[in-house]
Amino acid sequence: MNDIRVRFAPSPTGALHVGNLRTALYNWLYAKNMQGSFILRIEDTDAQRCSSDAENKIFSSLAKLGLKWDEGPDIGGPHTPYRQSERSEKYETAIKTLLDNGSAYHCYCSTADLEADRKKFITAGHPPRYSGKCRNLSEEERSDLKLTDIKPSVRFKVERGTLEINDGVRGHISFNLSDIGDFIIARSDRAAAYYLASIADDVDMKITDVIRGEDHLSNTPKQILVARALGKTAPRYHHLSIIQGADGKKLSKRSGSLDISTLLDSGYAPVAITTAIAMLGWSGVSGKGPEPLEEMAKRFNLKKVSKAPCHFDPARLDHINAKAIKQMPAEKLIEILKPVMVGFPFEKFSDEKLFKIIDAVKESIHNPSEALLHAEQFIKMDEPDPVSLETLNSDEARNVCDALKKSVAELEMLTDETFRSVVESVSSVTGLTGKKLYAPIRALVTGKSSGPKLVDIFTILGRDEILKRIEKFVS
Repeated sequence: MNDIRVRFAPSPTGALHVGNLRTALYNWLYAKNMQGSFILRIEDTDAQRCSSDAENKIFSSLAKLGLKWDEGPDIGGPHTPYRQSERSEKYETAIKTLLDNGSAYHCYCSTADLEADRKKFITAGHPPRYSGKCRNLSEEERSDLKLTDIKPSVRFKVERGTLEINDGVRGHISFNLSDIGDFIIARSDRAAAYYLASIADDVDMKITDVIRGEDHLSNTPKQILVARALGKTAPRYHHLSIIQGADGKKLSKRSGSLDISTLLDSGYAPVAITTAIAMLGWSGVSGKGPEPLEEMAKRFNLKKVSKAPCHFDPARLDHINAKAIKQMPAEKLIEILKPVMVGFPFEKFSDEKLFKIIDAVKESIHNPSEALLHAEQFIKMDEPDPVSLETLNSDEARNVCDALKKSVAELEMLTDETFRSVVESVSSVTGLTGKKLYAPIRALVTGKSSGPKLVDIFTILGRDEILKRIEKFVS
């Protein structure tokens, strides 16, 4: 099984998003499950749209998520280079082979010619495709055109008939080649087009399986035809379903909320992100909590990947992330939350007290953006929020204030046990229980209507600070 080779081949035109992260993740899981190799290849032939910044973000996001590659532009491998912009000689060799064996030909059609053909097909109710004009040129016509200043593109000859494949996710698929038409494999500047470059790389790098989104399904027959014309065997194909948002519409990769680097920078746990993404079509994840990559890889099976559209729900990501945060040691969680908790005086506290604060905060948040608001309750007491202000203006709050101040003042130290005795005492004096008791206590010492557990707030702040905050309300 160790001959399995898969690849993730992003174009660095933007940051990693939900759709192409699922592609990367499923390729990685499949490779590890089959004891194969996961190759990272950069498809950067579109120089105007590609950027080094986008490429760096992709590399960084994959690394942070734990999706380590076995071969790639940065670490090399037996099939270098792993960047398409550095493989032009290989593409030129493939183009020459296809021209020499009669599988391709030069096309001299102008943009206006092609647009006219496109309109004719659409008007006739047919899918637009190339008419085949230059395919049928006589030798004399070709010779005359070679003497002009026109720089031709190169088109692949598509014969009529059908092409059938057994897709690993979608099952049997039949393509009518008459609907495809002769397609461009090299532009007029001789730069390789996607249909040639991608499959040329796949066969050269000995890729055995291509796992990608169903938006690439229409590319598959073209790439198989090119591989055959080169005398090579195309990889097996597995096309994943589209990903929809909660509104049922296809996700847009241009949506900032789906930018994986932004999620990571916002403090989301890598294991939460990969778990949530793994659920987009694969039934092998429960979603009850975060699952390590290695554990998912042991169970991953492409036969259990659905071909039906799947839905990405940010709320589910938050749910899994909340559980990941709760399971994380404070020391590790601090590293994740520090970039998010801008302005929090980490250096002010001893490690022991800081770990206690973070442990308290992680029990009360679902989203990393909530961390600063909850942590600040341990360092300052702002003006009460609207809900707390309403609570503090009640008669119950005054009674709770008096009883709480008296009970805390009688203590030498606040511990879990003495906190419980304080609550029991205040409840006994005021006759209040449940929310009517706890809401005024929280409002008195934090000015907030929600936050970390009260027992954590009391024991971490200590007797003197709690009394100081109660006095602030009294004054």
